[in-house]
Amino acid sequence: MKTYDPKKFPITFAGIPCNKGVADGTFLVVSSVKPGFSSKASVDGEVTRTRSHDRRAVARLTLMQSSEVNERLSKLYNNDRNAVNGQGVGAFMVMDLNGTTLLECEKAYIADDPDLNLGAEAETREWVIELSTLSGIHGGAIDD
Repeated sequence: MKTYDPKKFPITFAGIPCNKGVADGTFLVVSSVKPGFSSKASVDGEVTRTRSHDRRAVARLTLMQSSEVNERLSKLYNNDRNAVNGQGVGAFMVMDLNGTTLLECEKAYIADDPDLNLGAEAETREWVIELSTLSGIHGGAIDD
């Protein structure tokens, strides 16, 4: 039997543990900017594929508005916007402590402030983190 436990996926960015106060439901989406391969077909149907060396990706981290991580990420983003030499650039990593998934990037940065949504109930903040060169593996869970 295998077990999925959302609390067993530590997420870190620029030395900041980002698991405190993640939103209910989908709290992290990591997507490639470009597919690893593209293809073109000739008029007679011959297909040629092209390998992309673009390893950029985007991580979308969704936190509850009450999460203390919001303040830490906001300070990092503001320091980066107001400073020089990429002071907001840091490593990004997510791993499965119950399995073999591990995604990492040495150079990542926050693309923009999250939108501010206020309502009658607690809302969320979505942080968009640009990843320069994503590597890793989408693994499975280990048997219990």
